Amino acid sequence: MASSTSLPPNLHIRPATGSDIPSLTSSFYTSFGLAPFMAYLFPRSPYFDKWWNEVFLLGLQNPTDRTFVVTDSNAGDKVVAFSRWMVPQADGSLERKWPAVGGEAWGDMEVAGAFFGGMGGNHEKIMAKRPHWFLELLGTDKSYQRQGIAGALIKWGTDQADREGLETYLDASEEGREYYIRHHGFELKGEIPIPSRPDSYGEFRCVSVSRQPRKQGQNGAVH
Repeated sequence: MASSTSLPPNLHIRPATGSDIPSLTSSFYTSFGLAPFMAYLFPRSPYFDKWWNEVFLLGLQNPTDRTFVVTDSNAGDKVVAFSRWMVPQADGSLERKWPAVGGEAWGDMEVAGAFFGGMGGNHEKIMAKRPHWFLELLGTDKSYQRQGIAGALIKWGTDQADREGLETYLDASEEGREYYIRHHGFELKGEIPIPSRPDSYGEFRCVSVSRQPRKQGQNGAVH
């Protein structure tokens, strides 16, 4: 399991359960809901609350996935962050389970198609059939950022990738790209073109990054 040892004593990492699903959806919005692009693509509504609930339920039901939450014991064990990893598949399968995208609630299918299709297309093109660790979802409530939470959730997967000699892959906003590169050793592998919308979010850039495994030295330290 992901370790809480590097976090403040009130923050705890544990595997997510079905009872966490509404909190996971709320955490998505407190992590990303104020970002103009995410607010445009996933406007807070009963429909998208239900859609995100299904996203997290499918992840908990999927044997290839590992979902974690971070809770704050000083705030009644409130869920303040989350992650979802896809473990390596021996056959290199990239099959994911997400709810349907489309219908009246989706106001701009050109943008939605570019976002979801671009991520899926890059993943297949960049990683091909090579087994790897895939960080599919990661979010931290705005008021809990810069406390090492994201780093701890990322390290759970990259540590295992290092032990297994496997790559790690994820998609990130342009804003988050430098964090993954500088702090976790990822490298830029591709961009995901997203149509601009001058009257709403303006421009949004999304990138795909991957990380080579770090070898262990004779003293057992990762370098």
